[in-house]
Order: sequence, then structure tokens, then C-alpha cells
Amino acid sequence: MPTHQILLLEDQPDIQAWIIDIVKELFPADEIITADSCQQAKKLIQAYNFTIAILDINLPDGSGLDILRAIKQSSADTLCVMSTIFNDHDNIFTALQGGADGYIIKSESREKYASTLLAINNGEPPLSAQVARMMVSYFQKLPAARTEHSLTKKQSHILMLISQGMQNKEIAAELGLSVYTIMDHIKRLYLKLNISSRAEAAIKAQELGLLDQRPRND
Repeated sequence: MPTHQILLLEDQPDIQAWIIDIVKELFPADEIITADSCQQAKKLIQAYNFTIAILDINLPDGSGLDILRAIKQSSADTLCVMSTIFNDHDNIFTALQGGADGYIIKSESREKYASTLLAINNGEPPLSAQVARMMVSYFQKLPAARTEHSLTKKQSHILMLISQGMQNKEIAAELGLSVYTIMDHIKRLYLKLNISSRAEAAIKAQELGLLDQRPRND
């Protein structure tokens, strides 16, 4: 019996086969269920509780961004990764704001595509290297952001650690707190910043200039 089910939404047969081969190598115990249209994907997300969803954006009958929103509304714990040719900031930020946990460009090499997907197991935001570079470049061109959300020093520290890919247990050890306390802090942090994923947290940390800081506990 498969450990988990993975949804792959991709309409190009050759690309679909390429991604299936990568996913089978990375997650051999999991079952891959494919869809080549939004309509088919909508039926599948009603029938399965997917652990991971790998979603193309440009489909013949709509946008994978709509499927992303539908999945997050019904199963917020499903890790959704956009897999697309689009590397413009409009699509990237729309996806992340819609709840995407990562964004991978299909033109990446097999090795880079695989290593980015594998980062899921480490709790890291799975972003293609070129997407990460584009995001950093985008924010570097913006005026210096103001800390307009009144974060405490501890909340700022937790946000920075999340953006570095640290998991809740690691953050708890770093701050000398229980995992449950950290989970409560993160819940309050997400509500304050109006975000819903670690990928959005990484973006917000960049906006607030926290990536190179080491705030003290308070």
C-alpha cells in the first residue's frame, strides 16, 4: 500500500512523464495520481486527501492557481508546489499569496528540479534557484520596508528562523521553548502578518529586512 498520494497536474505528456520519473525516485513509497486538466483535478481533490500537489499553471481549461486555492480551502495541510514555465513575479506572488508552499521552474535541470522538491522533506520552501534570485532582486529594488506590523523581538526572531528553513522543533531548541509554545507564536505571527505558509513567511522576512539579523530573545 502506498504511504501517501501525490497529485500531479500537468497537461504535456512528455513533461508529465519526466516529473513522474523524478517523483518516483524521490518518494518511491508514494502513489502518483495524474491529471491533465483543471476539471479532472477538481474531481480528484474531492476523492483523495493528497499529501503533495505539484501543479502546472497554464492548463487547457483554466489555471492551476484555481486548483491551488481549491486544495488549500479543503485541505490546508496539503503541500502545494507550482511547477511551471512562468518565472514572472506576478505569477509567483499570486501563487504564494494563494497558499502555494513552493514554486519550481520546469526549465531547471533534472538535478535541480529534484533537489528543490526534496527540500520539502527538510521543511524548506521549495523554490527554484532562479525564482529565489528573482525574488531577492525584486525586493532589493523596493524602498526599505517599515516594520508596520508591530512585531515583537521574539516574533521577528521566529520569522527569521522560519525563513531560514528551520522546523518547529529546531526553532524551539534555538529559543529554549516548547514546540507547542512555538506553534502558538507562529499562529499569532501568521495572523498578524496575514500570511498562511512558510514561503510567504520567507517573503515577509525579506520585506522586513530580517534575513541578515539575529534578534535577541525578549
